[in-house]
Amino acid sequence: MDKKTVTTICYLARLEIDKEKAQKIENDLEAIIELISELQNIDTSNVEPLYNPLEKTALKHNDVIDSDNQKEKFLDNAPSSNEDYFLVPRVME
Repeated sequence: MDKKTVTTICYLARLEIDKEKAQKIENDLEAIIELISELQNIDTSNVEPLYNPLEKTALKHNDVIDSDNQKEKFLDNAPSSNEDYFLVPRVME
């Protein structure tokens, strides 16, 4: 990672930086790239791939079509309604 690359990245990200920050960003990016390089060198050939970071899986429910229209039930429970709409107090004038 060199200063020109850092300057180009900052330009593309629309960031204005001074020389001190450019040096810090350069050092940080070098450390990140080094860490990624170390991670890529780890042998994971005997590791089972993860599909979920948690070992638990979500419960699945059957997708059942219900032909019961509950619109009237909901409108009857509302404090105030007009035909197919809920009536609410006016918030803005």
